[in-house]
Amino acid sequence: MPDFIQRRRLARILDRAAARLTDVEMPEKGWIATMRLALGMSAEQVALRKGVSRNAVYQAERSEKDGAVSLKQMENLAKAMGGRFVYAIVPDEPVEQLKYKQARRNAKRAAGEDPGFATLPKEDQQDWIDDMAAQQLHDMPSDFWAD
Repeated sequence: MPDFIQRRRLARILDRAAARLTDVEMPEKGWIATMRLALGMSAEQVALRKGVSRNAVYQAERSEKDGAVSLKQMENLAKAMGGRFVYAIVPDEPVEQLKYKQARRNAKRAAGEDPGFATLPKEDQQDWIDDMAAQQLHDMPSDFWAD
């Protein structure tokens, strides 16, 4: 498991990538067909460059739309059309926010399991949850992401 500084560096990489890819959506026809059509290439021409049949290109286009195309196929087809395939998993919101939300869920769950929690004044309950969430973020226990 990476240490705190490594986790922060990795989080910044993901957050920057997410910011750059915010508006990227798959075209209606899929990336393979869109690139091929934009270039004015036939499936036959792509197939010749890739060393496969025309039907294999059409099948890859259909598979992409179904979410069943392989990463290797995408990479090879992109290269055959003079492009490159980019693959990424990016967070829906900043990594630190995802971690904070999980820490708060964990703290609220722990509050429900602590018999003395309900007897605390309301403002102390909030402080208890905030402190527990901060402790969770600091310690990152092995069960941090357990639901």
